[in-house]
Amino acid sequence: MTKTPSNQDANRPAVPEEVRIDDPKHAPEETPEEREIDLPRFRIELESFDGGIRHVRYVHAGSLEEALVKVREVDWPSKGPGSDPSRFRVVEATEENASTEARNQRNARRRYINTIVGAGLSALGQNAPGRSDEEFFDVLCDVFTRTVVLPGEYVFPSAETESGRLLKPNDVAAVMAQLLAAHLAHHGLKVTQRHPE
Repeated sequence: MTKTPSNQDANRPAVPEEVRIDDPKHAPEETPEEREIDLPRFRIELESFDGGIRHVRYVHAGSLEEALVKVREVDWPSKGPGSDPSRFRVVEATEENASTEARNQRNARRRYINTIVGAGLSALGQNAPGRSDEEFFDVLCDVFTRTVVLPGEYVFPSAETESGRLLKPNDVAAVMAQLLAAHLAHHGLKVTQRHPE
């Protein structure tokens, strides 16, 4: 008795026995989207020439140069001030990997702190932070260093820890401390030292 082929195989093209499955000539074709996923991902940050608008675009490309070309082809708004890609300059271009997100957050925090410090210096009428020998100023600098400037790098001193010393004031923390002290003084508030009972 001869076997008849099943209906399942009726629609399949006949493949010669010598052709193997991993033969690249007979591999199914990838779509452009599937090929793009295999390419490295780049994060391109663009800023308008007047500095008023900032865009972050993500593109898959074979190289950084190709990513810079492709970012101009990504969907842009059809109307409005951010609709013309030629009015933007690239301010940062990085290949995405495991450490990129942490670096992007660190850079964003740095830009934010720089904005605060710049505004603080202009509000105080200074070009550089001044120094003070007051203990209050040193304590404020310590708090700003631990919480804003270098969060997570230094633990807060407590009764259980031996590292109860104050950190050396840095310029960023000094500006923030001076700004807070000036703000408190403007509102008629004065900080006094209270000794533990």
